[in-house]
Amino acid sequence: MYLYDNPTPLNERLGQSSSGVWSNPPYLRFDNIDRFDFNKSSLTERLRSMVNNLATAVTLSWRTAQPITTVRLVGHTDSTGDEKYNRGLGDRRAQAVKDELLNRLQGLARKVLILVEPGPGETMPIADNRTSDGRARNRRVEVFVITGAVPPTPPPQTPSVDVRKAGEEAAKHIEEEAERRRQQQRYNPPIPPAPRGKSFSQWLDDTLSVLPHWLAREIRDAVISGSCHGLEILLSQSGARLGDQQKEELRKQCEQAANRPIR
Repeated sequence: MYLYDNPTPLNERLGQSSSGVWSNPPYLRFDNIDRFDFNKSSLTERLRSMVNNLATAVTLSWRTAQPITTVRLVGHTDSTGDEKYNRGLGDRRAQAVKDELLNRLQGLARKVLILVEPGPGETMPIADNRTSDGRARNRRVEVFVITGAVPPTPPPQTPSVDVRKAGEEAAKHIEEEAERRRQQQRYNPPIPPAPRGKSFSQWLDDTLSVLPHWLAREIRDAVISGSCHGLEILLSQSGARLGDQQKEELRKQCEQAANRPIR
């Protein structure tokens, strides 16, 4: 049976009703991926090349104002074999084209809908099944497409700001930070500075006067000695190389500074 013998009107096969009104949306015939091997749904190198051309066309369309948004695939067979088997064979051919097309489209595949429509098998030939060339042309997958403008991506919504609430939260944060500082000063009071006119050593004596004299003296000497030793360590860590004589001189100057009145 030839295409012109098919009782189904061409407009209905392409998506248009008999009243002349296109279904929503209308499909446009794009191509025939034909000459599948007999009784096979796998793609030959020639068929892969045709699918690649389809993928290229779809990709390029997305650089225009009317990109291809939907691809519809319908599989067909020649008249050899059982009609029911041929329907399944045509569907498998359409699915093979879809799988290859998805692979070719890569990231763009998320934007394009690819549909495999149940095929008519052998019932809609486009060539004479009595010849080998005609049968090869009938072993095909028909490709229909839909093009349409893609709606622009809406700009991100800027969240509305409640100025009064934001001000209250800022004031609360400031108050919490102030309270945290008050508590820190309460439980960790800073060491009072040495009064002017007294040396660091005298200030230590006054501070430790509540202790027994011998204990206060040992603590004072340990603090001064430890401070001077810490200064020596800092100088060594900064890269200074101090000999024994220089270290001894540094300790003397440090102890003298501890006994020198603060101006």
